[in-house]
Amino acid sequence: MKEHKVFYTVADIASDLSISEDEAAELVKKLHKELKASGSLVVSGKVPAYWYECQKRTGFMGTGQQAERIPLTERRLLSIKDFREYAGGIGDGMARKLAKEIGAAVHIGDRFLVDRLRFDEWCSGQNQQR
Repeated sequence: MKEHKVFYTVADIASDLSISEDEAAELVKKLHKELKASGSLVVSGKVPAYWYECQKRTGFMGTGQQAERIPLTERRLLSIKDFREYAGGIGDGMARKLAKEIGAAVHIGDRFLVDRLRFDEWCSGQNQQR
């Protein structure tokens, strides 16, 4: 949205997200619930522009949804980004190479994922060899 606005209307949001006004109205209802839950006042059919932009950047994940995200230690398959973090901050190339070498690489469509349990088993085996 190019012009500076304090509030976005359903029409603004529909245009911004390239969705129907009905879908935008449902999104506004959801956003209003989150605003009310945080103790903020709501304006019928509108949401604060700055807050909307922040929500948009996070994929409209409400506070409760973010808390429900499954921790890395409880996921079976990890994206390369998550695996790099889980493995202690190794680089992308090393993460891919290691996953392939230890048989933890999993391909689902065009996605390259890493089986965390196989990596954990490999790590345990490395510790026992010392």
